[in-house]
Amino acid sequence: MLVGSADIPLNHPVIRVGSAEIPDDVLALQGRALVAGARHLHIAARAQVGLVRVRLWNGASPVEGTVIFDGSLRLDGGVVCAGDVLGISSFKYGFDVPGNQRMLVSVDDPGSASRVDVVIDPGMQEVSLTACRNHALPLFRVVDSSSLDSTDELGFILSAHNIPLRRLAAAVKLVSLVAGKDDAARRSVMIEFRVRMIGEWLRWISPILTEGETSSLSSFILERVQGEAPVDVDSFAIEISSEVLRRAAGGDS
Repeated sequence: MLVGSADIPLNHPVIRVGSAEIPDDVLALQGRALVAGARHLHIAARAQVGLVRVRLWNGASPVEGTVIFDGSLRLDGGVVCAGDVLGISSFKYGFDVPGNQRMLVSVDDPGSASRVDVVIDPGMQEVSLTACRNHALPLFRVVDSSSLDSTDELGFILSAHNIPLRRLAAAVKLVSLVAGKDDAARRSVMIEFRVRMIGEWLRWISPILTEGETSSLSSFILERVQGEAPVDVDSFAIEISSEVLRRAAGGDS
């Protein structure tokens, strides 16, 4: 699952990932995409041209980019830190398990990364997420596919904001499909909870949306999902999602 994300401005073309302590060894890239020490990774990234997005995952993660590190780091404090090499812009995540920690790191462009994914204790089972036909989503790596429930899967679908129509349509499809499988006593509560997850995701797709406008869009989705079961759930989900994104873009909710 996604546990942290930051857009970091770089003055020097290096992202450091690893222990929160300042490294006591020098990790010079010398033209390489990555250099690994016992406690830190130095990753070649784009500097002074735009933000570098670093996402931190625990267990499950998308199968995206090129894997440049699959190994262990010694994190004595039970904390992993990601940020610029000077330590000016960074974020930390504590998992209270000091010692060697397995990690997987992938980037969009080895040697000139603008997107970096760091996965703690990565799963290695690749699974396909619910998606509409001709609107596939990236595969996900999980620890145990048999324990993946619908709410977890919805969180994975909504874990990024690229390909918004594909993600929104997949989310609407999933909510529609699982609605009839919930316990009758909790069905309406679970549907409303999942639609609220979609609403929160919409706030990041369109920053101009107010809370009230988001609530109105969520109500529109909820009303359609709770209506008559569609004959073609893919077309149904794409139709709803296209209308929601149209309203979100223009503030017409």
